[in-house]
Amino acid sequence: MIMSITKGILKIEGARPEGANPLPLFRDRQKNKHPKSNGTMRPEELDYFGYESAFRVLPYKMQDRYTRTKTRLTLTSVVLENEHLRAEFLPEFGGRLYSLREKETDRELLYCNPVMQPANLAIRNAWFSGGIEWNIAQLGHTFSTCDDVFFAAVKAGGASGGKEEEFLRMYDYERTRGLVWQIDFHLPEGARSLTAHVRIVNDQPHSVPMYWWTNIAVKEEEGSRVFSGTDEVLYIEPQSQAEGCEHCFGRGQLPDLPVLPGKDASYSLNFDFSSEYFFQNPVSDAAPWEAVSYKDGTVFCERSTQPLRIRKMFCWGSHSGGRSWCDYLSLPGQGDYIEIQAGLAPTQLHGMEMDAQSSIEFTQIFGTAAVQPGEGNLDSYGQAQALIRQAVEQSLPAEEVARADMHCRTLASLPCETILHRGHGWGALENMRRRAENKPLLPASFTFPQDTLGKEQEPWICLLEGRALPELNDTHFPASWMTDANYIPYLERCIKSDPHNTAAQLHLGVNLYENGRYDEAAALWEKALLAKPLPILHRNLACAAHQEGDLKKAIRQMEQITLDTYIAADAAFLQEYLRLLAEDGQWQKLNDIYQKLPARLKEEERIYLLECEAALHLENWSFLEEAFQKEYASIREGETKITDIWFAFAAANQIDPKQLPKNLDLRMF
Repeated sequence: MIMSITKGILKIEGARPEGANPLPLFRDRQKNKHPKSNGTMRPEELDYFGYESAFRVLPYKMQDRYTRTKTRLTLTSVVLENEHLRAEFLPEFGGRLYSLREKETDRELLYCNPVMQPANLAIRNAWFSGGIEWNIAQLGHTFSTCDDVFFAAVKAGGASGGKEEEFLRMYDYERTRGLVWQIDFHLPEGARSLTAHVRIVNDQPHSVPMYWWTNIAVKEEEGSRVFSGTDEVLYIEPQSQAEGCEHCFGRGQLPDLPVLPGKDASYSLNFDFSSEYFFQNPVSDAAPWEAVSYKDGTVFCERSTQPLRIRKMFCWGSHSGGRSWCDYLSLPGQGDYIEIQAGLAPTQLHGMEMDAQSSIEFTQIFGTAAVQPGEGNLDSYGQAQALIRQAVEQSLPAEEVARADMHCRTLASLPCETILHRGHGWGALENMRRRAENKPLLPASFTFPQDTLGKEQEPWICLLEGRALPELNDTHFPASWMTDANYIPYLERCIKSDPHNTAAQLHLGVNLYENGRYDEAAALWEKALLAKPLPILHRNLACAAHQEGDLKKAIRQMEQITLDTYIAADAAFLQEYLRLLAEDGQWQKLNDIYQKLPARLKEEERIYLLECEAALHLENWSFLEEAFQKEYASIREGETKITDIWFAFAAANQIDPKQLPKNLDLRMF
């Protein structure tokens, strides 16, 4: 069979994310996090440690609308296959490589999740487990992980009588950094491994922070063991994963790590807590790799060119909380997986800077290798590693990886032939802005058709064409947000020509605030309030006060919004107000408001969980007894609020703490 690219459908049980939170969630004012070293990290490993790793989501919106109620879903897929392998991608979900199947044996090489269950793990909240995920720009599961991206078929050669070559391209415009990225997937006739060539282009006159991690989920079973080209790792100390803590790292050497005394850390199931460590492959290794071996001698492996040199192991852990996460993200007993990952920086909390007018390119190949049964499980880690290294080199030789990279680079600038799936219109809008300003367009390998422009882009098209922004009312929210500083002059001109355009003042304030001009933004919102007291203006000023550490002022701003407006508006408004009351310990007031709400708002999960906190402090035990029977979809990875409530309830009612209900146990350690 020759290679083919086709569109398909995937029918699966699941809960599709529905809609997005309309409110702008502002980035942390401190752009850098402050992770720690336990004193064992090398001085050079502290460079860029925590750089640009704090929370940031705008101009994207949070995807926090989903449940644990599954229905039959029909998802769009794109299939790339030859006579040996079948790769199925989900273009509606960040281009996730959902399945990579070996056709002769019908063996699935990845962890292929039998369901689609979103959970609160990504930057924008919604995330699901399984397959291979491509993460760019910002720390965390990427902005597009549950969103549409572009897919296209690309053709090369054939014009001079040579053999025509076709491959698959996934690509998009990334809005926080203002850059474009693509992954070209090659699976030519005869190939037994899938090649992915990544190209990131920053054609702007300034540098931008950068982040890249390829996350690969493979099955986890008794005896599965992780290897890479080095045994030197940076590991995370488990207690530092607690909610609100800064992560603490140390340097160690496999198979023995201080966080796992007496056990071999190359076996993921030896961890009785959720854990991760990062293989520090050297720059001198031209073809870094990572592999997972199994007792039967089968090996999943991936290999790349530089600069993708760092590798990572993540596991949920064998403890009850870790197994609960696996069950939640899939079906009970069918969700066990381990992640091996590949990145550009020493850990995921290390940032880097991408130069102006530059590109980053590398090639990554996914396939299999084999050793004799049991060889990957030798007591000697060093001997087992040597055998796995030999098997990887035999399956994916370093010279072959280099040749594949050279070939892929020659094709990476080719234009798209046929678009198979359309993403959003932001790339088309960026080209529209560049045309208006007589600037070079985005590179030709990225095709962003004009017909992708839609409702989300309409406000910004209005500005580019010199038209005014449409006005807002109390419960109507903008179709999108814009934090690209290139639009600040357009918003300023709009306000100059129409000083009472509250929508323009709102948007300019959001753009200024996200770009660090906090006082100017707040002054603009306060001025807009005088003309039109929109609830979102009060809310934004509350956010500003909260980030400044003035909780009382933040609450006073939210108190300017009437309860009727809260009830009529999106539930996110009320969630934020109640969260501020909880932070201030105003439990009786929180409860009084909750009791006045209609049933639909009382059942909103985040509002309900805030009432659980109030019930604990007000000793409303019957309410909590009912709450402990429920399963929750919105619990954040590492969040322990509901378990903390249960333990406090158990202590107050003299209940054995070991009786923590399994449905509540999503602890990381």
